[in-house]
Amino acid sequence: MKEKQFWNRILEFAQERLTRSMYDFYAIQAELIKVEENVATIFLPRSEMEMVWEKQLKDIIVVAGFEIYDAEITPHYIFTKPQDTTISQVEKATNSTLYDYSPKLASIPYSDTGLKEKYTFDNFIQGDGNVWAVSAALAVSEDLALTYNPLFIYGGPGLGKTHLLNAIGNEILKNIPNARVKYIPAESFINDFLDHLRLGEMEKFKRPIVALIFY
Repeated sequence: MKEKQFWNRILEFAQERLTRSMYDFYAIQAELIKVEENVATIFLPRSEMEMVWEKQLKDIIVVAGFEIYDAEITPHYIFTKPQDTTISQVEKATNSTLYDYSPKLASIPYSDTGLKEKYTFDNFIQGDGNVWAVSAALAVSEDLALTYNPLFIYGGPGLGKTHLLNAIGNEILKNIPNARVKYIPAESFINDFLDHLRLGEMEKFKRPIVALIFY
């Protein structure tokens, strides 16, 4: 069945393109509904997922389309799954059946980062109230300085703000081991800024940092 081949090919490309957490969050949870008249109808359970599909996965849909259908396939995203049971004909691929995903874990230099290694996207508990925050944090870690720059997360105590901020830094360091990431309280940042200003060491203070995270 061409639809199944087409979707499996998209997931293969997505696995190569995205990090594991991004793949699990954005690709695996999506579902191909049908391919008709060179339009692929793709169900996304959350509307915020469309941004990543449009920005990072749209081109692989085109490539997979030419491979399987010998035609340019255009994606059409829907956010409510049709009640028609025939959609089950397009089987959804899973990590256990199609992929042996073994991410290369880079050693993370923690000497100056202030990060806590235990906080990652993989062990973050997602709920209805933090779906958007998780999505935005993942996008920031994947698309540095371009998506949600700056990112501001607001919420009460115990809702996972610290976990998400650390997860962003940890994900960046996993993908770019030599990245300069600093996790500091705003008060410490201000004090450090004033100290460098007083000592005339502003150039040292402004050395490139991939991600600066306040809390």
